[in-house]
Amino acid sequence: LVNFQTVVAMARQRQPKRCRSAHAFGAALGLGSLAFVGGNLRVPQGEAARTPRPAVSVAPEGEALAWKGHAPRQSSLPFRPDGKVDYESIDQSPVSQVLMGTVRNLLADATGHDSRTPGYDGVMELVREVNDMEGTAPELQKRARKVFEGILPNLGIGWIPPLWKQYIQPYVPQWISNYSFFLVFFLLFPWLMGPMEGDDHKEVEVPKSWRSVLPFLPETVRVPQSVKAERCRFLESANCASVCVNTCKVPSQSWLKDDFGTPLHIQPNYDDFSCRWRFGVEAPPLEEDEAVMVPCFTNCPSEFKGTKDALSMRQKLRADKEAEELEASNDRLVRALAELTPDGSALSQEALEERVEVVKAAGKCWSVDAERAKKRAALAQG
Repeated sequence: LVNFQTVVAMARQRQPKRCRSAHAFGAALGLGSLAFVGGNLRVPQGEAARTPRPAVSVAPEGEALAWKGHAPRQSSLPFRPDGKVDYESIDQSPVSQVLMGTVRNLLADATGHDSRTPGYDGVMELVREVNDMEGTAPELQKRARKVFEGILPNLGIGWIPPLWKQYIQPYVPQWISNYSFFLVFFLLFPWLMGPMEGDDHKEVEVPKSWRSVLPFLPETVRVPQSVKAERCRFLESANCASVCVNTCKVPSQSWLKDDFGTPLHIQPNYDDFSCRWRFGVEAPPLEEDEAVMVPCFTNCPSEFKGTKDALSMRQKLRADKEAEELEASNDRLVRALAELTPDGSALSQEALEERVEVVKAAGKCWSVDAERAKKRAALAQG
């Protein structure tokens, strides 16, 4: 690894004042920023290093499934006496406190009041309240997106999205754009999602002109294109599929694509609560996304939890013809899943099939269902 300023200074000695290509700028940005996240830069060592990582890891036999109420086992952070992960080292960071406070204020505006609970737990109380509000799933996603859209303006940097979308995104290689977003989330959002690592590494050639000046540089480096939360704090704290899909996944995907011009596919893994954000990758239509093929979590704290009564609600809310149409829709989704899998929402094909069977028998989480508004009203009436 080399210092960013040193690399840029030496490169300028060998190039005109004006950068001749976006790729030259990309090399400077990519190599220099690695001083912050060196652990995610990989130098290939033979053919073995070029072997792509599997999209889905295989769960050991008897692995506990998080959506069924079992605590995930992985964590690079210490555990508290109660068995929960200790995020104190992350939450004490000034950056974490500023960002958490900003998001909390935006959520308080959405609900009309703040929570009495301090810290991250108070933020999640507000998130769950927003999630349980009346309305359709698209209406909930729109409310949640307003929170994302308000973060940068409230920090005084609301000019970044239009600048990026108009003057940077169209002119830099996709790998630079993806890596830039990786850096943002890796450095600024561990308070929200927990510790993260780079994933989906792309092999990038180091310019020969650079290597002639700095002979110790490798011929290629592998630069992360995705960020993966090892154990998503947001998902685990919410313990709710709807909070994950409707207040994080969908609004985040649309926000980055519309405001920054960057496609994003978020892949939550309900088996171990890891989560991968794949920048530069188009998300499939929501009705075909594995993330919506999920029942209510066993420990879902929502006051409108609906899996246990999903089948009876379906019979009350739909006539026989409508029930047949819904079953056909579920079958289409299962066929789509066969093409999309592995998509990262389960640790194995067997685990995904088990979850699909639960959904087919008892229905989806009420809040990710197409009939969210009707199901919420039915649940509220008891």
